[in-house]
Amino acid sequence: MFISLCSYSIIYQQRLTPTVDNAPVEKIIVGNIGEYSIFNIIAQEKGFFKANKLDVQINEYQSGPAAIQDLIDGKVSFAVAADFVGVRNIFTNKDLRILTQVSKHKVFHLLARKDKGIIGPTDLKGKTIGVTRKGAGEFYLGRFLLFNNIPMQTIVIKDLTPQQMMTELRAGTIDAIVIFDPHAYNLQKELGSTIITWSAQGDQNIFALAYTTQSYITNHPIIVSRYIQALLEAEQFTHLHRDEAQQIIAAKLYYDMPYVQYLWENFTFTHELSQELILTMEDEARWVIENKLTDQTVVPNYLNYIYFDALEKAKPNAVTIIH
Repeated sequence: MFISLCSYSIIYQQRLTPTVDNAPVEKIIVGNIGEYSIFNIIAQEKGFFKANKLDVQINEYQSGPAAIQDLIDGKVSFAVAADFVGVRNIFTNKDLRILTQVSKHKVFHLLARKDKGIIGPTDLKGKTIGVTRKGAGEFYLGRFLLFNNIPMQTIVIKDLTPQQMMTELRAGTIDAIVIFDPHAYNLQKELGSTIITWSAQGDQNIFALAYTTQSYITNHPIIVSRYIQALLEAEQFTHLHRDEAQQIIAAKLYYDMPYVQYLWENFTFTHELSQELILTMEDEARWVIENKLTDQTVVPNYLNYIYFDALEKAKPNAVTIIH
């Protein structure tokens, strides 16, 4: 059913409580990762943050580990990163909290140079592979190697940012990389038949999650609720006005429309907290422990690291985790 922008504005304005209407404007800083968290961008562009009395500064990050580190260091109020980034950090930082899923997707690819003698997965033995440590790519590289019977110790892992990976793969100073879209998408277009590409994820989804800290929740519970409300209004707008949402993302992230349409087919943009998320994080935690990437030996209870209240109150049917 089509709802006009005017009618939609009335709908979301009616949801604002008198407490929000009369409240002072609060300034927050949000760590964002492009299209992995489009609701931050939509909420800013369409005025949903402003309507919820939030003055928001959005800082874009190349990858989740850097955004979460700034969150832990108190440089941002909220940050978006993959579920695996949370898994790695929760082992050492008990203050981290998950608020909601903002998207899920299959966007990680392993790209390898054919001129390095790489034609099949087993040719990766003895090669140097770039990946961002503590990011989702690290987990998917490990899974890819396991599924192809390639011992981890037979490769050299180089810890690189996405931009560094792109530079080194182009120059041929590295053999292969594990990287996500749009970088993988652009490299495939640019390098064409000189590289070979595999999906690094298989059938497993990555969850992009909105994080904060328990310390921030304790001190600013109303701001957390307003932030989630603004994101939900952005979600509704995105679903009602797909074309305009795509145009906003293209303009704000400087993407061409073919890529925006491509990502729309590969992403699920919705807020939820599902049992699948818990099972995925537990699987990832076991992998971290087995590969001795932590000195911990027990999988955390991730129910203790999810703040359910804000999403449950604003969108109850979005929470299907048993808790």
